[in-house]
Amino acid sequence: MANEKISQFSPLTTLASGDYLPIVDISEPSTADQNKRVGVDVLDGRYFAAASGAASLTLAVSAQASGNAALSSASTALASGNAGISVGLTALASGNAALTNAATAQASGNAALTSVAGKYDKTGGPISGPVVVQSQSFGETGTVISSGVCTLNFGARNNFEVILTNNSTFASPVNASGGQCGSITIRQDGTGSRLITYSGSWSFISNTAPTLTTSASGVDILTYYCVNANRVSAILSANYGSGTVS
Repeated sequence: MANEKISQFSPLTTLASGDYLPIVDISEPSTADQNKRVGVDVLDGRYFAAASGAASLTLAVSAQASGNAALSSASTALASGNAGISVGLTALASGNAALTNAATAQASGNAALTSVAGKYDKTGGPISGPVVVQSQSFGETGTVISSGVCTLNFGARNNFEVILTNNSTFASPVNASGGQCGSITIRQDGTGSRLITYSGSWSFISNTAPTLTTSASGVDILTYYCVNANRVSAILSANYGSGTVS
């Protein structure tokens, strides 16, 4: 083979496993005025597409997963099913289409987003425009067992249920926000005759604290509105009958 020239090899028009093909050593600089080393190797899985479904590939290594077709480089296929992506990094999750930057894809299925600023942060924040609710909307209720000083955390929720097991004092709620409103269901235990006094930021009509229903298992509802963080205006709707206290 040392005396053979490359031009003497018959061209391979149809590649098949087991064919011999010339390998030209180009480890030297292309400008080097030297003869190139020519070797012979067998056409096998190193030189053709060995993956199922890989079509129009120049090298088997460019088929990273079955079903990826017509890829020039394996790096452009980040996951099977991502199509029309120029760089693998632009596909953050399968199903995200027409994205220019992976950072604009917050979740699978979000297509053609130009900025994440248009998506509301579920951890909270202000909404500048009107909000239309087309289905049910509600706030969860937190239950408090009270037999002394009761300090409600308005930063945790709007609605509460307080079960009185002794006389109690409602202290100023913490983390209140101006404009916040909600309700507090007040239940007597099975004994009844429990009373509430109010301190701090609570205010009532004519500056007079309301009178509770004191019968055993009696139920009242205290509705409130936060004028600001330090003033909670409230009104009591009394005697909703008895409620079972578990």
